[in-house]
Formats: sequence, C-alpha cells, structure tokens
Amino acid sequence: MRVADSSFIVEALLKRKELFQEDFLVTVDLAVYESVNSIWKHQFLIKDLNDGLPYVSVLYGFIESGRIRAIHPGEGLMRRGYSLAAKNKLSIYDAISVALALELDLELATFDKRQAELMRDETGK
Repeated sequence: MRVADSSFIVEALLKRKELFQEDFLVTVDLAVYESVNSIWKHQFLIKDLNDGLPYVSVLYGFIESGRIRAIHPGEGLMRRGYSLAAKNKLSIYDAISVALALELDLELATFDKRQAELMRDETGK
C-alpha cells in the first residue's frame, strides 16, 4: 500500500495504467477533485482527450472497489500538513499528501518533484 497524490493518479489514469496494478493506494479526498480537474483540463484546455468522463468512471471504479481509498483528513493530519507547508513554503494541497504518507508510514507515490524531495527530507530515505 502506498499514498498517492493527484499527479500519480492522473498519470496512471491517462498514460500508465500499469501503475494501478501495483498495489492498493490511499489518498486524501482532495486528490480526487484534483484528479478530476486534471482530466477536465486535458479534455477542454489541452485538448488531448475527446471525452474525459470514462476516465472519471475508471477513477470512481477504483474508489468503489477499494483499490483507492480516499480519506478525509482529520484535524491532526491537517495540522501536520499545515506545519510541513509552512516549514517548506509549499501549498497545503501538496503538503497534505506528504503528511498522510508520514502519518501512515507509507511510501509516497508522486510525480511531483517538490513533494518527493520533501518526503525524502522528512524520512531521510
């Protein structure tokens, strides 16, 4: 099991479906919104998708099957994310995935270089 941010989820949905075959993922519920927004951007702004709705359905299929578990962060997790964001001058949107990975002692699955760097800094790995 790993913690996935929206960059990982979108990459898996749109380009590298094999990423979903590796294991179960945990994410913050915000990443679901961010992922759907990225799908929308690909359809309407980047215009490299004809229809984004099937990708939204695939995402929700993974959520409903339990392959992706989207959690709503409680106050403790949000406080940890806030502290990481403040300390590293990073948005809470990015820091919350790192905070969740640290909280659960799981690997962070991300394609975001700043998040990956912060995770390495925090874990020493």
